[in-house]
Amino acid sequence: MRAAVYEAPGPAADVLRVTEFDAPAPAPGEVRGRVLRHGVNPTDVKRRAGARGALPFPRVIPGYDAAGQIEAAGEGVDRARLGERVWVWEAAHRRWDGAAAELTCVPASRAMALPESSSWEQGAALGVPAITAAHSLRLARPLGGDWVLVIGGAGAVGAAATALARHMGARVIATVRDRERIVDAEAAGAEAVIAPDLDEIENAVKEMTGGAGVRCMVDLDLGAHLARSWRWVARNGTIASFGSASHPTPALDWAKFMYRNIALRGVTVFEIPETEKLAAAAMVQDAAEAGRLKPVIDGPLPLSRIAEAHERQETGRPRGTICVDLSG
Repeated sequence: MRAAVYEAPGPAADVLRVTEFDAPAPAPGEVRGRVLRHGVNPTDVKRRAGARGALPFPRVIPGYDAAGQIEAAGEGVDRARLGERVWVWEAAHRRWDGAAAELTCVPASRAMALPESSSWEQGAALGVPAITAAHSLRLARPLGGDWVLVIGGAGAVGAAATALARHMGARVIATVRDRERIVDAEAAGAEAVIAPDLDEIENAVKEMTGGAGVRCMVDLDLGAHLARSWRWVARNGTIASFGSASHPTPALDWAKFMYRNIALRGVTVFEIPETEKLAAAAMVQDAAEAGRLKPVIDGPLPLSRIAEAHERQETGRPRGTICVDLSG
């Protein structure tokens, strides 16, 4: 099989190469999928660049997310699943061989039935972004009829959070940095789409919630908003954050959050407890089957250009998830 691989961290063009490997065999409880599309995530790029420390293996096939078809099943897996269209998540979790390959093996629980209404690209774009979004919202459940504030509502996680919040019965205020991406946040289900200006966020939250605040805030940059976010979130509400790039060591006036009983929750998808992770994946599955999740796709690029895909994720501010095509 063909696969992308690197043996040391570094710039994509310097370390990533495409080569041939033997086909992997599924272990008991695993399935082997023929990958048709691989969705590139920021975590793939950071790991390859060295931001996650030394490589845990002598060589790494990157890629957590994919979509394709099950072509082999290990012991204990129902063979009726052979040929099933699936979206795959955590393909590279705690293993060296991930989804940027023509074949990948994952636990059967990590290969979810891909609805016929979803394209291969859309399936490959679920995984890390959608499960991150689902867990963020589940931390604040129930959300029926409540307001949710999504920072970065046109990004991969933000758009998924918007769509999933609507699927849960919530109403969404989303921020979008680029005017041309307003349509993406609206298509995901945002009722109000605003600029990420602090005053504009505050005014929109006050107006839309009647001053009560949002039940849940999904934040991609926690430190950028701590000076004000305690006023945006309702009493007993939740802030779920999966990043703080502008302020890596954020400071907060804790009393303001404490006296409103606001929960601050960090979200790293790989550290979610297994039962909660599976529940989040099931929520994504339910929304996909209902036609709620339709990720925006950037690409696809062929496997031979995977270094370019990584570079675009790092520097190009892609519109949606960058997909790599392994079908040819």
